[in-house]
Amino acid sequence: MASLDVGTTPAWAFLQRAREQIYTLPEDFPGFRARLALHFRGLWHLGQVRVKGFTPQVELLEDVRPLAERELASLLGHRRPVPFVQGEGRFPMRLFEEGLLGTAIALEDPFRSRIWIREGRLHIIERQLPEGSFRIHLEAWKEVEGGKLLPHRFLLVHRDPKGQVRRVERFRDEYGLVGPYWLPREREVVVEAEELEGIVLRLERVNDYRLR
Repeated sequence: MASLDVGTTPAWAFLQRAREQIYTLPEDFPGFRARLALHFRGLWHLGQVRVKGFTPQVELLEDVRPLAERELASLLGHRRPVPFVQGEGRFPMRLFEEGLLGTAIALEDPFRSRIWIREGRLHIIERQLPEGSFRIHLEAWKEVEGGKLLPHRFLLVHRDPKGQVRRVERFRDEYGLVGPYWLPREREVVVEAEELEGIVLRLERVNDYRLR
């Protein structure tokens, strides 16, 4: 089936509505400071984090700092405001399936993305990469003021090029209101790969978002 013009299809409008429900921080978001606690491999590591805009700068031991920075960069990066027409809305797309998983949309983007929307919300996101593929199963959302949504529980499944599952990550994200902004407070990740592993990242005394 040939894709229709970008911006004129039912799929485009459907995905735009689902995307624009998700809470994002403003482009001029100044950042924040917080105490940081990271639990990894049976130990708690205590430190500090300073966020300038959407970039975290973590003070932790060298061996665990990249892990904390990766999770914080993910939490903040997904709150960065990107107009739909500059993101997924740039690409042709079409509706290709309707069923128990929701309404499925196929994009002609570099990742050959497929996105399922159920009850008006993003439900599953699938993308293809050179090293394999992944699916995000968005299981639960937190609703904040204005009807905006923040992902609360989701599952990330990684597959190799042959389609075999190689890694599964289950996430739980918590948020808190700091001034006018909803900011991350805790992330818990359970990873199943060759071994079973858990990570907890907590932000405490989140304040001074103006970075005075």
